[in-house]
Formats: sequence, structure tokens, C-alpha cells
Amino acid sequence: MSTFLIPDSLELRPVVLRHLPLLREAIDRLGIRDVIDDLLPPDRRSEVSDGDCVTLMIANILHGRVALYNMGDWLSTTDAGVLLWEGCPAGAFGDDRLGKCLDRLWDLGTDNVVTAVASRYLQSDDAPGEYIVLNDTTTLALEGAYVLENYDKEGAPVPKHGHSKDLRPDLKQLVYGLSLHGAAGLPLVGTMLDGNTSDHSANRLHIEKLAALLPPEDEVTLVADCKFVDAETLGKAWRTGFHYVSLLPRTFSLREELVEKVRAGGLELVEVDRSPGRTQSDPERVYRAGSVTQPFPVRDPVDGALEFVQHRFLVVESSQLALAHEAGVPGDLARDEKAVRDAFRVAGKTAFECADDARKVMEKAAAKATLHTVEARVVHVEETLKRARRGRPRAGEEAPTRTVWRVELVALTVAEAAVERARFHARHFVLLTDHVDGEKWADARIFETYRAQHAIEGHTGFRWLKGPAAVAPVFLKLPHRVAALGVVFLLALMVRNWIQARIRAGLAATATKLPNMNDQATSKPTTECAFRLFQHVAGVLICTEDAVLERRVHGFTEVTDRVLHLLGFEPEIFWTPRRKSWSSA
Repeated sequence: MSTFLIPDSLELRPVVLRHLPLLREAIDRLGIRDVIDDLLPPDRRSEVSDGDCVTLMIANILHGRVALYNMGDWLSTTDAGVLLWEGCPAGAFGDDRLGKCLDRLWDLGTDNVVTAVASRYLQSDDAPGEYIVLNDTTTLALEGAYVLENYDKEGAPVPKHGHSKDLRPDLKQLVYGLSLHGAAGLPLVGTMLDGNTSDHSANRLHIEKLAALLPPEDEVTLVADCKFVDAETLGKAWRTGFHYVSLLPRTFSLREELVEKVRAGGLELVEVDRSPGRTQSDPERVYRAGSVTQPFPVRDPVDGALEFVQHRFLVVESSQLALAHEAGVPGDLARDEKAVRDAFRVAGKTAFECADDARKVMEKAAAKATLHTVEARVVHVEETLKRARRGRPRAGEEAPTRTVWRVELVALTVAEAAVERARFHARHFVLLTDHVDGEKWADARIFETYRAQHAIEGHTGFRWLKGPAAVAPVFLKLPHRVAALGVVFLLALMVRNWIQARIRAGLAATATKLPNMNDQATSKPTTECAFRLFQHVAGVLICTEDAVLERRVHGFTEVTDRVLHLLGFEPEIFWTPRRKSWSSA
């Protein structure tokens, strides 16, 4: 048996690699580090630049997030030469240095960073000229009181209580708005706003920012939820030249009118999509749709006048909504019955001086019923009053009485017609769009465009930000740093989605598949599936006291090579160190 002896002058240091070199290469391809160092030129007295700090934070977010004060310790377990540059000192990334980087990002203007990176992508050959932009908002819960008495950062978002989408009304929050390039899922605009900002205000702000960012010759269609549909927001998008597809809210009487038109046979629906259920036992998902064109009011942002502009309304019938509603019918009936009985129980405790008053209360209580038929009545009764004086009544003295009217519930029966009408309305929804060209924008295309909205709510958007990325809760003490860190998360999402889009496009072009998290072949793997394939890739540094003499990397497989090929990356990125792009004084 032979023994390999390491000279005393050499050291073997194992380092974590996994998918970190992929992240650095993607960051370079998107130009994130270069853009930040251009906007925030490195201070020659500093050991590391702001571009280095942001690159490190993005890599950490996409590798497994640690607190900012642990960033240096985490970097020391990796190959800093491959991730950042040869000789990069891990001790330079303390929480104070990273905090100052966030301060500088805020002072620069967080919009400027995202805009500069997004503009670089939009000018590349990968960017199409016709695309959709997905818009939505969420809330970020903040731990702590956030009392900001002497806070001097003008324009910083203010933590406030508001409508919590995290279901944490006890915590102050910030509102996080996001706009994604639909073709690749790349963030174009991200905003951090006061905790009580309405969705309407956030949507209008994003329209303004997108108008300043996107090339005017591009055909852009905004896709948003029902909060997008109000006259002022639609008018701003219309005047800006953006198209839009959104969901008509239930509060609009027009929605009920259009569904009733379908119910009466005045609008025929045809199948626009059919897909299998999630499991083999689930029924197919079938969607049928039909559209009508008619004027709809929008408010001109210039003079504030209402203008009636031609819009298209797509009524969609969903088999999924039908099943979901059917499962909830017993509960709906029970709640409706309880509301009616509670209303009559309260009304029955009151004695009325006249029949008209009692009848008005009875009608109000009966109006609580939406799925039942109410049979009620007003009855007059003689009630014995309390005697005016104390003591036993005299012989033959009659007790005083008065005539009052009371409300009684006689019967409550299920209104089958109302139940069927509710069932019909529940399985339909209405989309609104300004695309009135039926040839270029067929009903099926409008429907598919709106369905893309799930991307911003799913793993390419908020589900990732609030799940694997764990952007909330946030423990930073200063709101402007929270906003700046939100931009870093936005850039991390950009890297994540860019990698996913490249891999999926490559698989589609070659008609091949990759294993998912359960080792089942899929043509649409997530970025996390690709990262998992590199979990055994590691490196060993052969070092002296002053330098790394050689790097050895192991753990590559046939499938990791395929991922690199799909991304257009060379394996050398795992063992080739980078050079520092600037010199300190």
C-alpha cells in the first residue's frame, strides 16, 4: 500500500462549487456586475467594489441564503477566485460593507440599476419586438416596530399596516411591485412602496416606469389581475401605447350582463383549450370562450375626460371552476341559511308599534337570502305590560296590554333556480382587452395570454421570492436598505429566470428532456432542477501560503455537460479564475 505525502509547503483545500460558476457566468452574460460598477465606480481605497458585493449577494441568494453578517464566512468555503476574482479577500464582505453597498444602491436610485440591466437585455439579439409584460404586487412582512423619528432618507418606502397578502395583519409591511418580461420571465421593473399603497397606484406607477424603459417601437401587451381595471389605469396604459389583457372584476355589472347573455343563448362559446388534469384520475381541463366588442370608458390622463374606447370582452367557461364551485355548494347553502336565520332571530326580538315597520325589517332580513326562498310573516300579538304600581292586583283588575307586531320566519327552502344561476356564473369569468383585431388576436390567443399571468405568481415570480428565496420576513432596520435588498433579489430572480428560459429553449429546440426533482424526465425543468444536477460538483485547491497553484474539479456527469451545452457555457468556468477588473490605491 502506497501513501501520498503532501509537501509541507502545500495545502489541499476543498471548496464548494456546485452551481456557483453557472451563476457567475449568467451574471456576466446579463452584465449585472459591469452595470453596477459603471454606475457606482469602485473606490480605489476599497478592497472590493459594489459590483462584487451585489454579485456575491446574488450568488448567495441562489445558492442558499445566509445573513449578511455571515457572508464572508460563507465565501471562505467557496472558490472566491472562480466566483469573484483571484485573491478576493473573504473578510472584506462584512455586514457593514454590504450595508454601505445597499446605501449606495439606494442613493443611486434602485430604478436606475434595474433599468440599466433590463435595457441591456432589451437591446440584445435575444429580446423579441413583440411580447407581453406580466404585472402584479405582493406584500413583504417586516419584523420589528420600525419607528422612524429621525429618518432622513427622502423617498424611502415607509413600513405601514395595510392589507396583508401574507396573512400577517399584525406586522407592518411594504408593498412589492413586479413587472416581468413574459418571453423570458426577466424582471423589468421592481418597486418597493409604502405598506398601505393600493394596487391601483402601484399599477399606474409601473406603467410610467415601463413607458420610460421599453422601446417605443415594441408591441407590448400588459397582463394583470382585476385591480388593473379602472378608468384611470386603463387610460394611462392606452395613452402610453401599451395593449393590455386583464380580468373584469365581479363588481362590474357588465360582467353579470355578459354571462347572462351566454346563459340566454345570445353568445356562443367554443373550445379554446383542453389539457389533462394534474393526475391520471383528474378530469381534463376544458375551456370554452366567446367574445364581443363594445365601448368601455377610460380616463384620459391628460385632461381627465372619460372616453369610450372599443374593447373586446372574452367570456370564458372553465371546467375547473365548475368542479371547484360544485364542491363548495353545500357550504354555500349552509352559510346562506345561517345568515337568513340569524337575521330573523335578531328581527324577532323586536316588538314593532306598526305593521309597516315590521314589514320593512322582514323584507331586509329576507334579502339576506341568495340561494333560498324565504316564507315569512308579520303577526300582531297582545302583550301583557308591567303594572304601573307595585303589589298584588285588586280583585277584578285586568292586566294592562298592548298590541304589537313581530316578524316570524315560517319556512326556508332551497331556491333551485338561484342555485343553478350561481352555478352558471361561478364557472365563467370575463377578460377585457383592447386587442379588437379578431384575426391577429383570436379568442384562443387572448385566453393564453392571460393564462401567462400565473408565471409572475409562480416560481418565476412571487412564489420564488417568498418561498425558496425567502425575501420575507426581512430583518434589516432601515427601510431604504430593505428596498435596496429588494432590488438585489430582483436581480437574483433575473439570473434565475434567464437560466431557466435558456435551458427550456434549448430543450425545445433539441426535443430532449432533463430530470426533474423526482428524477422524472421533463421538457420544462425549473432552474432548481438544473442546480440539483450540480450538487456533487466540488473542487480542491492546491495552495501555498500566497497563491493557488492548481485547481482540481470533480463531480461532472453526462447530464451536467448537457446543461452546460444548453446554456452555452464552457466547463472551464469551474476552474478558471477571474481577474480583478480594477486596482485599489
